[in-house]
Amino acid sequence: MGLHISRIEILNFRNFRHLVIDDFPAHAVIVGENGVGKSNLLEAIRLVLDPSISDARRMLREEDIWEGHPTGLAGGAEVTIVVELRGFDDDADAKSILSSAAVDFDPYVARLTYRFAPRTEVAAADGSRVQPTGRPLTAKDYDVIVFAGDRETNDVRAIRREVALRVLPALRDAEADLHNWRRSPMRDLLERLPLDPVNLEATASAMATAVDQLTKDDNVAKLEGHLTDRLTAMFGPRLAVQPTLGFASSKPDELIRAVRLFFDTARRRSISDTSLGSANVIYLGLLLEALSQQRDDEEFIATLVAVEEPEAHLHVTLQRHLFGYLLRSGPSLVLTTHSPHIAAVAPVRSFIVLRATENGTTGATTSALPVSSEQAADLERYLDVSRAEVLFASAVVLVEGLAELYILPALAEAAGFDLDAYGTVVASVHGTDFKPYRALLGPKGLNTPHVVITDGDAARDKRGRREAGLRRGANLHPEEARSRALMDQIALLPETDAAGYPTTRDPLASELQGHGVYVGAQTLETDLCSMFGEEIIQAFKELNSYATAIDDVSRGVANELNTTVDPELRKKMLKRIGDLGKGRFAQRLAAHIAQVDLDARIRSEVQIADEVPLDEQALRRLGTASYLFLAMERISRAARGTSLLTGHTAPQVNGQGSDAGQ
Repeated sequence: MGLHISRIEILNFRNFRHLVIDDFPAHAVIVGENGVGKSNLLEAIRLVLDPSISDARRMLREEDIWEGHPTGLAGGAEVTIVVELRGFDDDADAKSILSSAAVDFDPYVARLTYRFAPRTEVAAADGSRVQPTGRPLTAKDYDVIVFAGDRETNDVRAIRREVALRVLPALRDAEADLHNWRRSPMRDLLERLPLDPVNLEATASAMATAVDQLTKDDNVAKLEGHLTDRLTAMFGPRLAVQPTLGFASSKPDELIRAVRLFFDTARRRSISDTSLGSANVIYLGLLLEALSQQRDDEEFIATLVAVEEPEAHLHVTLQRHLFGYLLRSGPSLVLTTHSPHIAAVAPVRSFIVLRATENGTTGATTSALPVSSEQAADLERYLDVSRAEVLFASAVVLVEGLAELYILPALAEAAGFDLDAYGTVVASVHGTDFKPYRALLGPKGLNTPHVVITDGDAARDKRGRREAGLRRGANLHPEEARSRALMDQIALLPETDAAGYPTTRDPLASELQGHGVYVGAQTLETDLCSMFGEEIIQAFKELNSYATAIDDVSRGVANELNTTVDPELRKKMLKRIGDLGKGRFAQRLAAHIAQVDLDARIRSEVQIADEVPLDEQALRRLGTASYLFLAMERISRAARGTSLLTGHTAPQVNGQGSDAGQ
């Protein structure tokens, strides 16, 4: 990738109190909720780089100042936008043009700064300050300066001419722009054609002959006469005009403006005959081709293209094909989108997520995601359309498979926690390797509050291995030294039926929960038996009427309530459920769990009176199912600021939204 935006910093502009995006991706896909500032981020870039913006437009108004500023424009608020560029180390022309903007040389970094600040300054012993006016300031008291590098005297206009920034707004009328000669990218493509002047002159002559022949029609001549009489009467004799009908100019230099783009060899289908989506794609293709030719002709040193919500009017398969191509080739491209179809084909290191907070919109990027190239490829395959919603989520629950995908939303529904309303997503990794997904959502990635829920698999498997869940959790610990120490402690745990087992295992599980990893006892179905045994039996009966099978499940549920669990009864129950399909069974069980009076069920289970809040300590007493409730408690606090089962406001948590999963 050649020259591209590498860093952005914005102070006090619209949604942004102080937005910093280091490692801005060369191809950037910007996502976020409505109103979070995606379009405003593009507008900030335009204020710095776009040569088509007038000086008057760069003068801001009161509504352009961050609304949380204590004094606003009247009190001397300053707006600063910094854009840094990289990727031109091997481009001698770019280094020459950007020499005044260079602030670093290994690698080369160019900095361009926009500043909107009060005009009048005076020198003082402690530096310059705004001269008091004795009245509230207005926009007329402000000046705008855009400069290169570290000196305000470095003019940036020459740089803006050489760095071609094109922004395509949302809801644009591509068809109208293509028909408007001044705005159409066809203009540049056609005007740079090396046309043969002799052929052009001959064509103009032939056009004039054809027009003359067509206008000899008596009806055309009659219409010309009527128009002449009416306009002469309207203008008067001193300003008389002679209207003449024609079908194209016969001037050679204007012939090229009559060229139109058609979509069939018979030249019958024009832009107006195609769909809005196709017109948008055609416009973008013409623009990219025009920019490519301009770059080849060395008219500028780099091309930056930004497109707002390009999914408008595009079929989903076209979205995936088009932007899968554009985001991996061509000039630096910045997109804002709500489309999971575009997100699904974007490179995993291209995302920027904007989130609204009380202190203005903040941003996170995946450009420096701490994963290997193989893991990055796995993540790109993982983020298909159905799972790309994690990119847009305010909080995420990572689980192993289908069963959890059905059960956890049902638990949330029973608790009165509407996951969709709070942008919370339950996402399956379809396995037990959570590490790359945790990196994607972690502080060096999207910085999204999240938890991991995984089976405990505490009992020995066929190979004699035990505590697989705790080992997975230890492997996800953020501190490598502590991760190794946990592995050593897990290896020393007694057998699951030993008297001291719970007291030695529980502290390890609790430590992992502190880092957003919630490990079950054995597997989801067995862990649910203590809380939802009746629902498990009823759901199985609805799917299998075989008496022996029902008895195996009923005995298996009762077995899980015993102090010592019979592994053979457990195995029979799980086999019966497995024969149905764990996902199919979980679907039916979820319907029952969603209807449970969860508050009453928990109070009965832990023997707490109605007036006592169901806090985290109460949830810890729910036995083998407690980890599920504790995980959802954490996510509830991160996503909506309240406890899972009560309406009281949760305590404030340090960091972005929550430390869940970080």
